[in-house]
Amino acid sequence: MHIPKNVLIYTTILCLFLAFAQAQQTGTKKSQIETYLLNANQNGLFNGNVLVIENGEILFRKSIGFADASKQVPLTPEYRFHIGSIAKEFDAVGVMMLVEQSKLSLDDKLATFFPDLPEWSKLISVRNLLQYTSGLPEIKYQTVHNDADNWKDLMTLRQLDFAPGSQYAYNNNNTFLRRKLIEKVSGVSFKEFAEQTMLKKVGIKNGIADPTDADPLMAKSFNNDFKQDKLQAPISGWTCVNLDDLYKWSESINAFTLISPKSTKFILTPFMPDKQAGLGKGTMENERVLTHIHDGAALRYQALLMVDNSKRRTIILLTNQKHDNVYDLGNGITAILDKP
Repeated sequence: MHIPKNVLIYTTILCLFLAFAQAQQTGTKKSQIETYLLNANQNGLFNGNVLVIENGEILFRKSIGFADASKQVPLTPEYRFHIGSIAKEFDAVGVMMLVEQSKLSLDDKLATFFPDLPEWSKLISVRNLLQYTSGLPEIKYQTVHNDADNWKDLMTLRQLDFAPGSQYAYNNNNTFLRRKLIEKVSGVSFKEFAEQTMLKKVGIKNGIADPTDADPLMAKSFNNDFKQDKLQAPISGWTCVNLDDLYKWSESINAFTLISPKSTKFILTPFMPDKQAGLGKGTMENERVLTHIHDGAALRYQALLMVDNSKRRTIILLTNQKHDNVYDLGNGITAILDKP
């Protein structure tokens, strides 16, 4: 039986509201968060890992549900997840690292590095790729199955959707070319650059770019019928992490471990209000990150990072059974934390 999407949305909201209402009846904020998430799990609305940092200390860290569709393997905090668009932070930061090393400039054109690309490459700057203002169309996911397929499409692309820098269009061709730019300038694969030059430097020991089904401690995504997805992506460069690693990454952004406050502000501030930048979106004041919010989805994985440094608060949700409700869950946790 087909259930209309709007009915599913209303049902989800109602279930989360009831879960939140029940959580409010329990004791400490930690126990309220636990009740809230366990109720969401029991209603089929959350399967994943959660980390809540309040006042700079771990308030809540828990795994709820299963690591794969067999329902035999419980999740633990050590499991790594695809984090979707949050993984674009690694290539955005990587590009800015190379800018700060004077190995490229924000105003350099793509043709400087990829002279074989069509004429439009003489118009698109590194800045455009970071701001999603390149005019490039979205990847053709129906026919693109690997990097070579996407390169072929770009080589035959004759016209951009708009003049670079004139409009905003969020799509993964910008991400794809940022990663290829890093490879071209650094001389190593993006996987090696991400794992050795970025993750290792900020203390991330378990992160992995482009994992396979054979890699250990990799949560597998599945649907509501517990049908498991094959671990694959149409383009390369997707870095997967666990709870603690994503928190370390977030803290490295706050501490400007890899790039300066100026560079951080550039990739934290969207080209237009309510749009996305390299780090998602956020605010800074006096060389301090105040807020940092980013979500991502891939296959049936979904992830959310919410940072409010005025309260020394970080909320991370990682799920391998997507319900498009991570913001609802994150906002519910926030409401519990903010309650007197």
